This record gives sequence, structure tokens and C-alpha cells, in this order.
Amino acid sequence: MLSNLSPVKKVIIGIAAMCIAVSLITANNLASIMMIMAARNMQSPAAQLTNVQQAAPQQNTQSSNNTSASTNTNTNTNTNANSSNTSTDANKPSTDANKPADTNKPADDANKGGEKSVAEIVDMYNKAVNNAKAKATITRVKDGATNYNNIVEAGKLSSAASTLMGMFMVGSKDEIQAKNEPWDNAKFPPENAQAALTVDGVASAECKEEGDYYILTIKGKDEVNPKSGGPGVGSLCGVIQEETITGSISSVPGLTLSDISIAYENVVTVAKIEKSTGNLVELIVEAPCILQLSAKLAVISIDNAKVGIGVYTEYALTY
Repeated sequence: MLSNLSPVKKVIIGIAAMCIAVSLITANNLASIMMIMAARNMQSPAAQLTNVQQAAPQQNTQSSNNTSASTNTNTNTNTNANSSNTSTDANKPSTDANKPADTNKPADDANKGGEKSVAEIVDMYNKAVNNAKAKATITRVKDGATNYNNIVEAGKLSSAASTLMGMFMVGSKDEIQAKNEPWDNAKFPPENAQAALTVDGVASAECKEEGDYYILTIKGKDEVNPKSGGPGVGSLCGVIQEETITGSISSVPGLTLSDISIAYENVVTVAKIEKSTGNLVELIVEAPCILQLSAKLAVISIDNAKVGIGVYTEYALTY
């Protein structure tokens, strides 16, 4: 079957390996990718090449508007000028967009004039999240992805990759449409695990009082291949697991992935917690990561391909 495909069609199938990983995050699935490939297979090889060359610059322009998911959070949680602050930050913003800030330093656990230390913020977060997983009715308000830091590196196939990535990503988080869909408590971050965040896994933490609520803003330390429910990023967001990516391609004969690396950086979670009950009522997660992998299908191979994925998710919770 593969021997009957043109070289251009084989390229599309090969680069789809990265699209599979992206589709896991953007709520698409393998069927979506195969439909895209099938539509392209109806064109001549010359037409496919023309489409890739014309579409790639458009994607690059679109993705250039994407900003790094760092400490930007919902403005609704930051407008109270009279709120009390406990802020500790171990990271200074990097002046190089391609160079992540140093997150190896421990978070400062000193009380800087506010009521909550980093240790107290971490404890409050863990208790609120785990209570929510057990008792809350959860709605996933928004969920989508952007091309983080405009990273799409696939050698000579980068233009084709950019074109295909554009089918699964939006230009900025402002373009992410509301979903307002019921959400499984087990899948609420951390997925299929309990929150076990530690001070050592935190780069910075802040607690603000806003009326009847605490607003916790927690930034995790950069981490590669974190596990769900781990002491850092794994307790702040729904992380991608290597086995999830490899398992998703099992229905594509002959397609193999290797050297998979999922590097999370600048992950920020904002939790709105009711003071009187300790209930988590809103969670906003910005979880940028850089996915790197090698893919091979028949004579087509991609070594150390990279794509930057900026995941943005909002949840609302009731009890």
C-alpha cells in the first residue's frame, strides 16, 4: 500500500506523527489527521507541493502573534488594588525568547509581609484540588493550544509541519473558543492522580485576597517528561505522557516514534479558592511545552523534530 504513494504523500504521513501528538492536546484524534491526509491524497503531487508552499507563510504569520504562556493570568483575578500579597519569585524573565529562565533555584519560602508562605500556598492548593476531584461538579470552560514561541523544527519538512500544525492550533489564546463542557473529575489535573505539589517543585508562588476568595498564582519549575501527580508541573497541569503519544499511533501500520521528550517550561496555574470553605471554584492553567521526537514510516524519517505547544485551559467548579 505505501509503495503506491507518491513521495509528497509519504511526507504528509511522516509529518503527521507530530500532528498526532498535537491532536492529543487540542482534543482532535487520529481520525482527524487521517481525514486531512485523505483530502490531500485526492490532489496531484504538484498541487500538494503548491499548497504547502503557499500555506506555510500564512501559518508563520498567524503563529507569530502567539505569546509565551508565562505569568499572564485571567485579568479578573488581578484587579483588586487593595488585595494583600505574598509573592516569591525565583525566576527572572529571560531576555531571549528561545532561552528559558532559570528554574533550578528553590522557591523562597519566607513570608514577605503577607499571610501565606509558599509552603502554606502549596498546602492550600493541594487540599483544594484533591477535594475538587472528589466532590466538585467540573466544567471545562476553555481548552486549546497555540504554537509556543513559534517553534516548528522538522528540517526540510518544517514548512509542511507548520502547515499541518496550523490545522490544530490557533494564533493566540484569545482565539480559543468556549467549550463549557462537563468534565470528568478523574481527568481534572492532575489526571488520574492526586495533587502532590511540593515547595521544591515551585519556582514562584503568590496569594492574593480578593473579597471572599484567595487567588493563588503558582509557577512550576521547568521539567522534562513529568509524571501526572508529581511534585512539580505534574500537579499543576494535565501533562502529556510518552505512552499516550506512542499508544495513539498504534493504528498506523509501520509508523514508529522514538527519542520522545516533552519539556515543560513557564507553567502557571491560577486557582480561585473560597475562603470560608476552601473550595476551588476556578482553575486557569497555562502549560507551554516543547515536544521533541523522531518519526519513521517506510523510507520517510524525521530526526529530532520539535514543536512548541502552548496549552491554555479554564475550569469552573460547583459543589
